[in-house]
Amino acid sequence: MRLFDLILQDAVNEDVADLHIKEDEYVHFRMSRGLRDRDFPKPTKKWIERVIFSMCPEHFVEDFKKDREVDFSYFNPKFGRFRVNVFSQTGKWAMAMRYIKNDLPPIEKLGINPICLKLAEAKRGLTLLAGITGSGKSTTMAAMVMHLNKNFRRHIVTIEDPVEMMFADEQCVIEQREVGLDTMSFNRALKSALREDPDLVLVGEMRDAISIGAAMRAADTGAMVLSTVHTRTAASVPGRLLDFFPEEEREMQRKKYSEVIVGAIAQRMCPTLDGGMVPAQEIMIGTPLVKQKIFDGELNKLPACIEVSGDDGMISFNRYMYNLVQEGRISKKVAYENCTSAQQLEMWFQGIEISAGIV
Repeated sequence: MRLFDLILQDAVNEDVADLHIKEDEYVHFRMSRGLRDRDFPKPTKKWIERVIFSMCPEHFVEDFKKDREVDFSYFNPKFGRFRVNVFSQTGKWAMAMRYIKNDLPPIEKLGINPICLKLAEAKRGLTLLAGITGSGKSTTMAAMVMHLNKNFRRHIVTIEDPVEMMFADEQCVIEQREVGLDTMSFNRALKSALREDPDLVLVGEMRDAISIGAAMRAADTGAMVLSTVHTRTAASVPGRLLDFFPEEEREMQRKKYSEVIVGAIAQRMCPTLDGGMVPAQEIMIGTPLVKQKIFDGELNKLPACIEVSGDDGMISFNRYMYNLVQEGRISKKVAYENCTSAQQLEMWFQGIEISAGIV
């Protein structure tokens, strides 16, 4: 296991995002500028199996042997916490390990919009973070929990698969439940959470119609619910949620969502001019205008609602990209690669502003 310790130590020293380890191939690290191979011996079948079974929690072993894939969190006192996915490919073992940085920088240095912290302070309702894998959703959610933990007396219950960042009680009382270890399913844990006197329920991910429905019920009965969903923009969050439901249920669920929405935050990580990374965010807030558009089914008008609601704290990806360029944080090339409308962004750079019109 000495080699594995050396790999983890190298990963921590290089501040990686992910490690990729598989049989008979070089170890690769994902860093801010992409994948890089490392000069370690290629893992053998015997070595990688020893590593896998040393990390895998006992209660997952039998299912892992049957399914040939498993997710779990792994904590090493010397190196920290990792989110691990083990799987078989071409009959050989492989694993992807996401390095979970438990010592987040001060919130003000993460680059997230302060409105995110205000959304976390809501007493009830539903706020969703959107983005692709690796877009920093988990970090932003952790920052929102840290903000509450430092400044408010709240009871927070998290339901995760697996638990990623660990929180120590400060102002808040926090319980973190891992699916498969502390509860058998998201849905069962959500149902139980309503009996646990929560102020905030954090759900790792909205995965299906059952978990979304349970989250909206929790939000409607007096708790604040914070979760993530895989979609690319804040304006597309309502439509993405509805995609999980059968056609005949979508109108009812859309109206329910219009009643509980606090906010939707979409995020993309952009390389900066100084070699770092900065989150770009699109933020939609559950104002009366936004709620009405969702209730009426006019989801196609949500992007325009965001554009005209800057005074309410909303901001589009295009506006965020424009601001980052003007501040000298990112290049125009990066802005064009991550915006939602290159034509609109180009016009803004030329000093041409066109109103979004009546929404």
